[in-house]
Amino acid sequence: MKTAMFYGGPDVRVEEMPTPTPQPGEVVVRVRAAGICGSDLHGYRQPRPGATYPTRAGHELSGEVFAIGPGVAGLVVGQRVGIEPMHLLGCGHCTQCQRGDYHICPSRGQRDGRRLHSSGFSEFDVVAASNVFPLPDHVSIEEAAILDVYAVAVHGVNRLPVKPFHSVAILGTGAVGLTQGQVARALGARQVIVVGTRDEPLEVARASGAADAVVNASKVDPVQAVLDLTGGAGADVVFETVGGRANTVQQACEMAAFGGTVGVVGLFVEPITIDTRPAMRKEVEIRWVNSYSTWEGVREFQIALDLLASGKVKAGPLITHRVSLDRVAEGFAWANDKRGSGAIKVLVIP
Repeated sequence: MKTAMFYGGPDVRVEEMPTPTPQPGEVVVRVRAAGICGSDLHGYRQPRPGATYPTRAGHELSGEVFAIGPGVAGLVVGQRVGIEPMHLLGCGHCTQCQRGDYHICPSRGQRDGRRLHSSGFSEFDVVAASNVFPLPDHVSIEEAAILDVYAVAVHGVNRLPVKPFHSVAILGTGAVGLTQGQVARALGARQVIVVGTRDEPLEVARASGAADAVVNASKVDPVQAVLDLTGGAGADVVFETVGGRANTVQQACEMAAFGGTVGVVGLFVEPITIDTRPAMRKEVEIRWVNSYSTWEGVREFQIALDLLASGKVKAGPLITHRVSLDRVAEGFAWANDKRGSGAIKVLVIP
């Protein structure tokens, strides 16, 4: 089979390797679509310190069941499925796993001393049967490929409950920000404001149902704009989805309402500092949003799939670019230069 191999930085090559065989409790999936995540770009922009290359990647994926390992029931060859990525597998025994929070298992994504990960930028991938979710007929393979992103958004609103009387501000217009906006609106938030730096994705935020109002932070002071749009009160809930090297946690605290909550979803690549005085004055609560698992006994990936299947969220408008596996390096270049390419979510189609 063909698979993308990452040699550090922008050195991405498509190579041949054997098609995997499922072991007990596993399923081999023929990958039909895989999304390029912002976290995939960190190693693309700069080789990760201590990382072993080459490596494989692609944790946002969907496809069809190709082969079923011993002991697996309830799945059939050819079935269309969405995949919860392998790096979220917990040990199953620790306190966190026992209460359903396997996403914060201290040994998450490890088995027998080896690191587990999905490899969706391939023609085939092997996954745990527990992470395979059958798709309703009306949910497309492409939409299902970014269910992982929606599941993060579901975890966000579970960590920071959004009520119908809440105003919500979202910093960032990438796929994480726009899915977070769609999910918040699906829950009936009174007002959702999306803050970005470019007009094009802000228009997508409106058109896709992710925002009631938008703010271009390259043209106006985003904090003042959110205060104005909320009648001076500030946002009850603020989601920071930018990460990187941005100063957005500071902005989130400043635009939050008195007694408001800030959720940090974005992944930062270096330490950040904030002036704690605004947060202290308003008693703003800061919570971290890391991936997803279960909530009150229900898999958050399944909640995301139910939202998509019901039409309450719309993944289609967020998928802006598609590229074949042979051109995966070009797809990464598009995702890495969103300002130039206009990309929101780039899908690799093996």
